[in-house]
Amino acid sequence: MLAATGQSIARRRLTQVRPGLWRFSGRQADLAIKLFAGSNATERFRTEAALYRELGRVGAPVPGLVATHEESIALARTWIPGSTLYEHLLANEPPNQSAAGTVRDAWRQLTNALTPWDARIDPTRRLAARRKRYLELGAVAQAIADCFPTIPADAIHDLRETVAAADLAVLPLDASSSNIILNGDLVTFIDLELLGLDFADWTYGKYVTAIDEAGTVRSLATSHPDDPAPGLDAAVTLLALARAAGLWDAPRIETEALSGLLLGRSPASRRVLQCLGLESNVTSDSG
Repeated sequence: MLAATGQSIARRRLTQVRPGLWRFSGRQADLAIKLFAGSNATERFRTEAALYRELGRVGAPVPGLVATHEESIALARTWIPGSTLYEHLLANEPPNQSAAGTVRDAWRQLTNALTPWDARIDPTRRLAARRKRYLELGAVAQAIADCFPTIPADAIHDLRETVAAADLAVLPLDASSSNIILNGDLVTFIDLELLGLDFADWTYGKYVTAIDEAGTVRSLATSHPDDPAPGLDAAVTLLALARAAGLWDAPRIETEALSGLLLGRSPASRRVLQCLGLESNVTSDSG
């Protein structure tokens, strides 16, 4: 792999970051070497390489692709300095409104750059994907309703409908705050090996929400007091309630832990907050 990048092999410059990811610090290059393994490794490798290559050409906030090696199922990209959004969200001083706006702008850049990919999707495939994503949201909503009988089921259903009101878009599916790197005013999305159709607000909500070991849920969306998007508010509310319900193999947490996170900018979210007795955190209709 290093030979493909034009770098000489020097093991003292090669450091393992985590399984499957290495950092090469050379005199003229600082690279991330990623090796793919497991199910669909070749497909994931080709997808990520293609995204770095094509999106980089239009200035999207992704790492630059340096080299690929088909036989090793590996790629080399530029190393992105900085800290993950996950680390920032769990810090004593989470990102402020300015940083939140920077991340939001970078997300729009990324999704706009993916528009040509979106245009290639056959309508039949898009319709099938919409049904699937809608059912997935329905499963989350039903699990939340089962866990919180004090919340009317139709209130949680309204959250789902608010998120699903938007059209599907081609998006990175490995959405996590650990896959956004912040370095001053620079925002970079990494680990783009999974690509597919989903709801943009639901995906972005996953990107900007983190949960610490104690179960505290934090989201960058709370730093967007003037953001009118009801879909994002509903998405973060669903994600937070799912965490409180103990979905995805996580322990349950008390709903009081959600205080300050659920801002109630959408009618659906405001109704849920009132049912949980957290209505003091609900903003007015004017924000």
